Amino acid sequence: MAHPKLQFRSTIDLLNTLGTNMPRKLGYDEAGGKDDFNKWQARARKKLRELLGFLPVSVTQPRSWLLDTEQVEGFSRERWALESPFGDHIMFYRLVPDGMEQPDCVLLALHGHGPFGADAVAGVFLDRPGEKESITNANYDFGAQFARRGYLVYAPCHRGFAQRCDHGNPWEVGQGSSCVDINARAILLGSTDIGIRVQDTMHLIDYIRTQPAEKKAPLGCVGLSGGGHTTEMLAAVDTRVDAASIQGYFSYWTEQIMDQTHCNCNYVPHLLEYFEQDDVCALICPRPLLVTTATQDTVAPQKSFRKAYKALKAIYREHGDEKALQQEIFDGGHAFTGVKAFGFFDRYLKG
Repeated sequence: MAHPKLQFRSTIDLLNTLGTNMPRKLGYDEAGGKDDFNKWQARARKKLRELLGFLPVSVTQPRSWLLDTEQVEGFSRERWALESPFGDHIMFYRLVPDGMEQPDCVLLALHGHGPFGADAVAGVFLDRPGEKESITNANYDFGAQFARRGYLVYAPCHRGFAQRCDHGNPWEVGQGSSCVDINARAILLGSTDIGIRVQDTMHLIDYIRTQPAEKKAPLGCVGLSGGGHTTEMLAAVDTRVDAASIQGYFSYWTEQIMDQTHCNCNYVPHLLEYFEQDDVCALICPRPLLVTTATQDTVAPQKSFRKAYKALKAIYREHGDEKALQQEIFDGGHAFTGVKAFGFFDRYLKG
């Protein structure tokens, strides 16, 4: 009897097929989002928080320390340490535009992968190996660019990167982050790397809201790549984010992190069992959202981006203002683009 064509290395194909064809238990279409949008959002937001695996908070009134201040072109760059929700410390930059007395809005600027963390976003350049190329190729100093346009910017360094890399200085040991180690251990505790990252950022928002001049200011969030991932999850679960821009991340997960290998921090247990990426972004609706990709961006592939955007646009049309959802596809690679972003936040944060 002739044997079939044997496939010993088909597990990834098997999982990709299952992931593509699996119905989403709390997807917008599958779980009645069209019929009762508010009820669906409440259920879906609760489940997403569960999947992210938020850890018990031990610090609710954090202390903060100003570490140093540097005057650069157009703004003052402050470096702060803040107690995290769990008792260790978050390092963040606070970029204060020259002449600002009362901010009309606050913008979180979130970095993605790479050894320099928030340094690049805040415009810090110390001539480390690969630093100039990182900033130039990805237009990575977008936090500094916003500060020069009059935005009060907070740029936190996420766990696993730069000063918070568990392997030591990543530009010295040659390892860009410790995401793999963090996520593997977090999963054992029912948590995730991205969940802890989102909790840290929500904690930073808590802190911002204690500052008298900033407590009532409209708050936006922009992030590139892994920072776009954090921006997406943050805005989905925390409605205090008034406007958001996901740069270089938005597409379908089945055509992004399933069909190719990405950093371990992208993988959340049971995520595709319940949601696709357009479902998660529907939790941001009707708040303003700008999503971007590029013609040569493999992290947010253009074909998948267009399909996901079309589905999300229909949700915004049905349950909000479709003009509040915007897209930008530009010629180039994986990078920040401010062509629409600056005008987008000017409109929706500064009014």
